[in-house]
Amino acid sequence: MDDKSFWKQLIEEALQSKAEYNFLDFKLNLSDKNERLKEHINAFGNLERGGCFVFGVKEFTPIGLQDDRDAIIQKVTHLAISTQEPGLHIDAFPLTISNKPLLCIHVLPSGSKPVFIKDRAPLGGMACFKRSGSSTVAMSVQEIKDLLVNTQEYYYDESTVQDVQLDSLNFDVIFEFLPKQNMNDRWSPKNIAALIDYRILSGIKKTPHITTAGWLCFATDPQSVRQFRNAYIEFQIFKGTARDIPIKKYDIKGSLPNQIKQSLQLLQQNIWLVPKIEGAIRKDIPAYSDAILREVITNSLVHRDYRKMHQPVKISMFDNRIEIENPGGLMPGLTTFNLIHKRDWRNPLLAELMKKFGFGEMDGQGIDRLYAMTIAIKVPPPVFVDNQNSFTVTLSAPKGYEDFSAQEKRLMIIILAIMQETLDNESIRNCFGISIVKASNLIKAMMAEKVLQATSPSKKYAKYILTPQYRERIFE
Repeated sequence: MDDKSFWKQLIEEALQSKAEYNFLDFKLNLSDKNERLKEHINAFGNLERGGCFVFGVKEFTPIGLQDDRDAIIQKVTHLAISTQEPGLHIDAFPLTISNKPLLCIHVLPSGSKPVFIKDRAPLGGMACFKRSGSSTVAMSVQEIKDLLVNTQEYYYDESTVQDVQLDSLNFDVIFEFLPKQNMNDRWSPKNIAALIDYRILSGIKKTPHITTAGWLCFATDPQSVRQFRNAYIEFQIFKGTARDIPIKKYDIKGSLPNQIKQSLQLLQQNIWLVPKIEGAIRKDIPAYSDAILREVITNSLVHRDYRKMHQPVKISMFDNRIEIENPGGLMPGLTTFNLIHKRDWRNPLLAELMKKFGFGEMDGQGIDRLYAMTIAIKVPPPVFVDNQNSFTVTLSAPKGYEDFSAQEKRLMIIILAIMQETLDNESIRNCFGISIVKASNLIKAMMAEKVLQATSPSKKYAKYILTPQYRERIFE
């Protein structure tokens, strides 16, 4: 049974038996009491299957629609979207019973419950509502807390984009992404089912909506919607080491996959080259592999906060470094110290789609790989800075050990100790490409700073680990 047939059957049954159902609200006219109407909409959004207004009914008797149909739909739609958090969607359809024209407005359930009325205090007693029989009543504070605990976690990238057409999606890209779809009928039931399965669309098959992740990855022009006008990458190249007037600047727009590809191409064209000896032949190769560059670009797009659209993602190239900055700081519980072992996703659906596009594993271990890859090519490890409103990754230009700062040497050894658990003189020599004496001096300095401690009194075959205070700082 499709959705409209389901509601039609319930409405006919309720009118015949004069039954008061939680999920039905019979009305003769549209009330001008917006505050009360907001509460009814809120209560329906908090139900498992939503709820349905039926206009044109008085005391369980079909009278016929009294008000302008479009005006009713417009008002309920506006209140559902603009006054509820998260915004709710409706599905309006006509119904004739006893030869009387009625209007049914199905308020679709929210994927994230409880739904709050925006302009009311969340736990003030009048922000969340439920249905009790045919009445709408406020939830208690405990009921709100219980819903918050039990409901599925809400992620912004799974929310739907308002006021966009399904035909705004780029079906050439969709058919590459999902090659087994019906290319002759874009909106075949099979295609829609697949798009809902991948959460590119959400809702029911009859009235699907585009998710934020689906829009950002598959829309022909994602930036055409005002809320995503800054969902692009600003790529700048500076002369020297200071942020001055850029010598080159690019605004990279379009879908997120296209932004990743274009940014990677620009980095490949401008990245530093380092010599590599293969047999008797010397070659100049990029200092950073495509894998490293792709990892940091993809992470910046996946982890950015798309609710904060005051700035684009920024990639800045200087003579001595590359900075990649995305709006939105670290998730709660994450710090620049514990990133290597602790993970959380701001946009898990985006991460899943990026993996299917082939832009990375998206398994929460990108930081580990980034550290391992930079250690392997003997450049200073990436530096992470959390500014609360933004997050920056800095990749250093290639340089010799003598040019490493004391902080860079220290950070590299700490990371090596985390990844290998124990260190010795040989592992530090190999990490930096330095002599036994220089490695010994590094170890002594780190022990004096109480960063490293020996695991045994033996000096010849000494092993070193992080001190308890440093482990606590990282694995808190």
